[in-house]
Amino acid sequence: MPIISRPVLRSGTTRRNVAVVLALLLSACSLPLPQSPTGQSNHSYTLEWSDGGTAPAQSPRRDTLLISPVHSTPGFDGSDMVYMRTPHEIEYFASHRWVDAPARMLEPLLVRAAEQSGLFRNVVETGSGADVDLRLDSKLIHLQQVCRLNPSELQLALRVTLSEVATAQVIASRTLRVSEAIEAKTPYAGVLAANRAVSQLLQDLQAFLAEHVR
Repeated sequence: MPIISRPVLRSGTTRRNVAVVLALLLSACSLPLPQSPTGQSNHSYTLEWSDGGTAPAQSPRRDTLLISPVHSTPGFDGSDMVYMRTPHEIEYFASHRWVDAPARMLEPLLVRAAEQSGLFRNVVETGSGADVDLRLDSKLIHLQQVCRLNPSELQLALRVTLSEVATAQVIASRTLRVSEAIEAKTPYAGVLAANRAVSQLLQDLQAFLAEHVR
């Protein structure tokens, strides 16, 4: 039978090696959890529309409108809050974000705006199973705070396309653009400007639908 030689470990060396390993493990466990660069707690914000008022008298037109899911351009499809200090470069606030992607927060607001326009018998979302006559597709181009301007400005742009479902014919398409001054150089001031911009955008959407729904 072959003789297998075993390395001889010095007791002092072994103790030192074990001590080093334990020290490394303890130091790894004591590392702090990731924090925002500013050390501030995280803040989350919503896009809301408190306007709308009373729906106007119903139009003789009795079509059902489908509001498709809102898409986004790259860079604006997450919940990060975008700001710009230099042209063509987008940055994100470290401790401030939307509760959801702005495109998804806009969807129910588009439905409410279309309902309160009084132009349609019903306004439905994808998956409702209802027979529809018209479809509104939309794409969020940007929702951003532009800090290089004086004063800073909140810019919101949404591309909307109204189509007839039966013929797949495009009735009209337009990019709705809204700008609002940001009253202070803080993320929250940008949120307030964003909600003012959303209110104006929805009014512009209602005017667009009234113009092209015959």
